[in-house]
Amino acid sequence: MEAEKRMISPSSQRKRKRRRIRRILRKRKRRNEKRVIAPSSLPNDVIEEIFLRLPVKALIRLKSLSKHWRWTIESRSFEERQLKIAQRSHVVNPKVMVITEEDPLETIPGSPRPDTDIGFRTLCLESASHLSFTLLNFPQGVFHYIYVSESCDGLFCIHSPKSHSVYVVNPATQWLRQLPPARFQILMHKFNPTLEDWRDMESVFQLAFVKAADYKLVWLYNSDKYNADASSPNEGVTKCEVFCFRANAWRSLACTPSYRIFHNQKPAYVNGSVYWLTEPCNARIEVVAFDIHTEIFRLLPKIIPAIAGSDPQHIDMCALDNRLCISKKDYVRMVQDIWRLKTSEDTWENILTIDLISCSSSGAEVLNRFDWCVQGLVEPLTPVAVCKNNKILLSHCRSRGLVKYDPFAKSLDFFFGHPWSRRKITYFPSLISRI
Repeated sequence: MEAEKRMISPSSQRKRKRRRIRRILRKRKRRNEKRVIAPSSLPNDVIEEIFLRLPVKALIRLKSLSKHWRWTIESRSFEERQLKIAQRSHVVNPKVMVITEEDPLETIPGSPRPDTDIGFRTLCLESASHLSFTLLNFPQGVFHYIYVSESCDGLFCIHSPKSHSVYVVNPATQWLRQLPPARFQILMHKFNPTLEDWRDMESVFQLAFVKAADYKLVWLYNSDKYNADASSPNEGVTKCEVFCFRANAWRSLACTPSYRIFHNQKPAYVNGSVYWLTEPCNARIEVVAFDIHTEIFRLLPKIIPAIAGSDPQHIDMCALDNRLCISKKDYVRMVQDIWRLKTSEDTWENILTIDLISCSSSGAEVLNRFDWCVQGLVEPLTPVAVCKNNKILLSHCRSRGLVKYDPFAKSLDFFFGHPWSRRKITYFPSLISRI
């Protein structure tokens, strides 16, 4: 018996020693670990105040750590509070969004392969530093043919005419929603345009993304053979459809403008109204306005004489610092004038004249800085934003890049370039999703 005890004793001692070592290691590990406060140990209002001071990217990561935090961050009240802070921050630290097609494939004649990836690059307006990049996949493809709206509370509308698709996306949260087809899309699908039809088509594919009591999409387009409806023979010169997100449906407006809309012009949204340029009627261009609250169209009472009698190819319209601006380009002298509309809508003021030739030593250098094709010389520049030092960020519908114009030094500086850029606009990230 004593011999057996002597044989067992060393083994038991080793086991006890190993258990003791494990206890020591566990104690050391607990001492080295940082104390983590459970989410429930802080009041909800304190958690919200902390979260409101964080960037959207950090908030997205925090959602995966706690169900309670996820519920807080995804609540509509928190999204609205964060939106107000983002709007104020945008005034101090403005940002620019460049939307691009990513590595689009060459199409095979007669069998186009749909490209599906769109990139969203956020840049600092002042320094041009890269802040973020988001790549979103659109399963139906866009066929190298997209139209992008202005940003509305960090959201964008992307229209792909060839795939008959309209999406609303939030690049910051990577949220995407495909909308049901509008009447325009249904009729276009029935018409089934050929490649030649697409080349000759002058339909208006640009949508305005706005917010009244709720978010809306406004689609004003011309009545053409591509969207003709046999059931409604007297449809007028234009048609307008409005998408209601709560009802998840499009509805047509009865009263629309009796002027055809210029198809190459993007709508501009300023202070509760959306604006479009018209095609020349009796050798005169008009500006159509749409009140997003009353949903009534009107014509602006006064147009600059130099604008009214011009070819719309030489005219551009945009929103700059929440004011409506119109530009006209003299492509012979390479000079562009920019006017700004006063809030009374009865007076225009000239705010800038850009002499592109005096900006550099030769016309070739201007071409290189903007990376235009030659036909782009005819069309005007688009002011995107005004920097703190009064430099103006400029884009162009046929340009691959952005440049800054210094009105004092009369110089152009390269800002950003991408071979497949589709839209350049001011932007701030938000949490608004699931609208």
